[in-house]
Parts: sequence; structure tokens; C-alpha cells
Amino acid sequence: MASFDLDRPDNRVEYDLWYTSSDDRALDFLRDYKEFHTKMGDKVLMTPHFAFWTCEKCDETVLKRDCYGNGAYCAINEKNLNTTGREILDEDI
Repeated sequence: MASFDLDRPDNRVEYDLWYTSSDDRALDFLRDYKEFHTKMGDKVLMTPHFAFWTCEKCDETVLKRDCYGNGAYCAINEKNLNTTGREILDEDI
């Protein structure tokens, strides 16, 4: 999603990026975009946000492997069964 608010008295572009460390495409984007972001210097402000999911009704096995806060913060990596959701959350935090 993109939205544009042109009323910026400091003449700076601000953008938010939502992603998770288990999303290879998001990490590729960050790596590729870094050069452009750096060139713009103080004309831009990026605020990162990490995406988590809630799974309060998941079974106990999932809660222990993939969640914190009794299901309030979960990450499930369906692509790599060797990486738990908790490992993803730890990386993002």
C-alpha cells in the first residue's frame, strides 16, 4: 500500500516499511534500495516496522515453537522448517 501526504513543512519524504526477517523479497528490497536511500540523505526518513501475527488459539506446540506472549506475537516460517517462529521474532526484535 502506498499513500502520499504532501503537507511536509520540513520538505522531507517519510515512509514506513513493514516486513519480517523471514521474507527474502523484503530483505532483497532493503539491500537494493539502500544505495538510493543513502543518496537522499536527510531528505528521507524511513521507519521500519516488523510484522507479527496473533495466534492465541493455536495449540501448545505452536505457541511454544512460534510465539511469545501466549500467542500475542507469532511468526511462522512455512518455507524453512528448520527455523522456528521464535527465531524469526528474535531476529526481528
